[in-house]
Amino acid sequence: MDKMKKETHIEAETKKAWDENWKPYEAKELMEIFTYPRVKKQLALYMKYISKEDKILEGGCGLGPYLIYLHNKGYDVVGVDYNEGPLKKIKSYNNSLPVSVMDVRNLLFKDKTFDAYLSLGVIEHFVEGPQKAISEAYRVLKNGGVFIVQVPIMNVFLAIKYPLELLKRNHFFRKIFRREEKKYYWQQYFKARRLKQIIEKEGFQVFEVVPMDQEHSIISFSGIFRDKKSYDGANKTGLALSRFCEKYFPWLSAANMVLICKKQG
Repeated sequence: MDKMKKETHIEAETKKAWDENWKPYEAKELMEIFTYPRVKKQLALYMKYISKEDKILEGGCGLGPYLIYLHNKGYDVVGVDYNEGPLKKIKSYNNSLPVSVMDVRNLLFKDKTFDAYLSLGVIEHFVEGPQKAISEAYRVLKNGGVFIVQVPIMNVFLAIKYPLELLKRNHFFRKIFRREEKKYYWQQYFKARRLKQIIEKEGFQVFEVVPMDQEHSIISFSGIFRDKKSYDGANKTGLALSRFCEKYFPWLSAANMVLICKKQG
C-alpha cells in the first residue's frame, strides 16, 4: 500500500471510529461533564477569550456539549463536524442549534467570518498533519480573532499504559482472545514547542499554553479512579490524586494542553 492509499485508509477508519464512538450516547448525557472540576477549569480558561458579542465556530464538535453549553448561555456559536450522525443527535436534542456537516480542512464559510474558533481534540486526528485545519481556521477568523486549540499530550500515565493499549488493538490479539473487532481513531501526540511552531507558521501568535485535565489522565489509567455512576467523572480518590498531580507535576500528568492563539493582522 503506497503512502497516499495508506493515509486514505487511515482517515476512513478514523472517521468510522468517531461515528461508532458517538453511537451509544445522546447529547443530553454529555452535559453532565460541566459539573466536573476539570471541565470547569477548561471553561474558565476559554471564557477569558470569548464573549457574547463574538461569532464563534466550534470545528469538529462531535455531539456538541460545548456548543450546547455556550448556546444555552447566550453565545452566538455554530458547530461543524464531518460525521452526520452526531449532528443529527444534536438537532434531536435541540433543533434550533446551528450545526452543519463540514470538514474543518475545507470549511464552506467566507473569509473572516468568525471572531473565535474552538478546536477541542480535533487537529491531532489528521494523518497528513494539522496544517490544513489550522490554515482554514486562520482563513475564517477575523483579524485579531482567537483560535483556542486543545490537543492530547503524552503523559506519565499514558506512557505506562500505552504498550498494553497497542497490544489490545492488535488484530491477532483480538482474534486469539475472541475480542470483538473495533475501529480506532488515529491520533498523534504533540510536544508544546512543536505545535506552537506549526500554528505560528500559519500566521497565528500563540500567547498562552496550559497543561490541563489531570483527572482524565488518571481515570483513563485505571477504572478504580472513575465514578461509576457518572458518564466520565472521577471519584473522590481520583480527584484527590489529580489535584496532587496538577500541583506538583502538571505537565507530566496532564491529559491535554490548550493553546490560546490570535490571528495576526
